[in-house]
Amino acid sequence: MLRTKIKEYRARVGLTQEKLAELAGVRRETIIFLEQGKYNPSLRLAHKVASVLETTIEELFIFDEY
Repeated sequence: MLRTKIKEYRARVGLTQEKLAELAGVRRETIIFLEQGKYNPSLRLAHKVASVLETTIEELFIFDEY
């Protein structure tokens, strides 16, 4: 199961879902699904989102093996 801190970090840097999507090169729906843990991003997308949010992949994404 995937959990993320995207919403929390997005709020810290003052980005909307739409703006984060634009900066990451994806649709807003992708950001919504990422925030809800319904979508496992590619390594490339995870890196891009983490970079835009000025954090690391490890800090942003929590992978539970349960």
